[in-house]
Amino acid sequence: FICDILDKDELSRIIRDNKIQIIIHLAAVLETETVEQIERINCNGTKIIFDIAKEQNLVEMVIYGSSAMTVFGYFENEPYLSLAKNIQPQQPLAKITINDPTIPSHFNPSVKAYCKSKIYGEDLARQYSSTNGNKVKFICLRLGYINTTDDVTSNVNNWSIKANWCSYRDLCQFIDRVLENQLKLKQFHIYFVMSNNDYCWADMENSREDLITYHSMGLSGVNGTHKKRHPAKSSAF
Repeated sequence: FICDILDKDELSRIIRDNKIQIIIHLAAVLETETVEQIERINCNGTKIIFDIAKEQNLVEMVIYGSSAMTVFGYFENEPYLSLAKNIQPQQPLAKITINDPTIPSHFNPSVKAYCKSKIYGEDLARQYSSTNGNKVKFICLRLGYINTTDDVTSNVNNWSIKANWCSYRDLCQFIDRVLENQLKLKQFHIYFVMSNNDYCWADMENSREDLITYHSMGLSGVNGTHKKRHPAKSSAF
């Protein structure tokens, strides 16, 4: 189906008529768009999706595509500033956890708006998950850098991208693990989702604790190599 994320009536009909129980919400515009467009699609559209999920009796879980950019404000200061300037770290960086405050980047108005739109989505998911009578689980995935080629070898000197990269294989594996562990998960979770990169700054321990079989496998190494391992079978989504 193709549908405008802002068309609540049509989205509701599609979800209702097809008895959809799990929504994987990845629709968004990037930080290259205008502030107004980011707010319209990423904020208003996300609220519409979440509202429909709560209103539809069949929906059990929403997997929300958030972003690692919810904490990109940390990269305006050391020890992360050097990485943002594409300077290779001399030692492992302190991990940013899901319990650390979100800080948007102030690089430019559109980047800031994009960061804030993803923070808004997480806050809304947290709010909805805790309302009385809510039966929908909201799982927020802070996705790392994902590109159209599933490769970072062209970014050999870009340490900020290499440290933040997420392979297709790891993204699919993570969603598989969420689906497999649906019954065990609480009403609300936030997870960082990245590959096993050198100088990865995101703490993913909670995903290994909650989703016992999840282990990121794509690698972005110090020499710029990207190594792929044979993927396990993944569920369609």
